[in-house]
Amino acid sequence: MILYLSIIFVGMALLTAADLIFAAPHFGFGFWFALGGVSLNVVLAIAVDGLFAFLIRRMPAKWFSHDKKIFQVSAREKKFYETLKIRKWKDKIPELGQFTAFRKNKIADPKNNEYLTRYMLEACYGEVIHFVCIFVGFFIIFCMPLKYWLCFGLPVAIVNALLNLPSVFILRYNFYKLKILFRHNEKQEILRSQKENAPVLRAEADEKSVSEKSDF
Repeated sequence: MILYLSIIFVGMALLTAADLIFAAPHFGFGFWFALGGVSLNVVLAIAVDGLFAFLIRRMPAKWFSHDKKIFQVSAREKKFYETLKIRKWKDKIPELGQFTAFRKNKIADPKNNEYLTRYMLEACYGEVIHFVCIFVGFFIIFCMPLKYWLCFGLPVAIVNALLNLPSVFILRYNFYKLKILFRHNEKQEILRSQKENAPVLRAEADEKSVSEKSDF
């Protein structure tokens, strides 16, 4: 979270400075107008993201099933994330699981498919939320007079998109591993069930064999 807040405040400072240097002489506004315009658009971007996150979280869980094709991650896509050195920086991106009472910063129970199913559900929700927020953040351009769109709305919307994109990458990268764990657990459960049922099946086979012999 500190990293994100640092990026936001540094970005606000740089954008305010750029507006004072390049836009203020043209539009005739001062420091407080520039700072206020930047701050307002940052607040609006956060509010828009929060609104759409709230709305998406209220959509039916069946729409976010981990079996849906849209959420599947190929080995090639996973390799792409690895070329971005995602393992080195993914833990620095804030995880907001506290808002859904389910933390996704680590896999707490990798052998429990019920837990993994819930984890993947939350990951699918999160992926859609961050992906949608990449685009809806550009709505803030229309919240101020359009003559200021290049000064305030567009730069803030671009930063908002860039802050949401890494979260999409991380969730999809982790999803690939979750599916592997899930399938492995399914296979282990089948093998375990077969071992448990083997004595019963042998006993039934022996009983059938004895029965067939007695018929002669």
